Amino acid sequence: MYYYVCMVKIDYHRTLYQAKQDLARQLVKRQKLDQKIARLHAVVTNLQNLCADMNKKSFEKQIDRVIKKDLKVGITQSARVILQETFFPMTPSDLLKSVEARKYNLARYANPLAVIHTLLKRLVQSGEVKMVPLAGGKKAYQWLSTTDRALSELQNTNQPAVQKLGGTKESE
Repeated sequence: MYYYVCMVKIDYHRTLYQAKQDLARQLVKRQKLDQKIARLHAVVTNLQNLCADMNKKSFEKQIDRVIKKDLKVGITQSARVILQETFFPMTPSDLLKSVEARKYNLARYANPLAVIHTLLKRLVQSGEVKMVPLAGGKKAYQWLSTTDRALSELQNTNQPAVQKLGGTKESE
């Protein structure tokens, strides 16, 4: 029986020794893997920074293309876009400055401000823009949103907003 107990102890010691050796090998592998992960992490970080720089340059090129594309549209469309983007009313000279800032070529016009006044007058007549009076008799112009137009149409209708239940009686 003593022999059996010694065999069990020997098997445990051998198993423990083998387990420690296996653990040591795995820890070495883990250390190598951690080093490899750290190197890959550095590579990924550097590549992300490089790609971000490249994306920024690509983005800037795309913006340049969009600006150049916008330059091919007419002055009326440019004015529409600027008025839509601007929350506050703009004077004709403010609108002219914004059009110029977007690099729209106004050289073909003898009097660009007169062109701006004319197109604003047409946009007011078409109901896309409203005129806002300013102090000193000056005028500013503001884009009318779809909601503004709908509210304006509701105010201009002669129909009552609330009808009585049962409808109205016709005269006999």
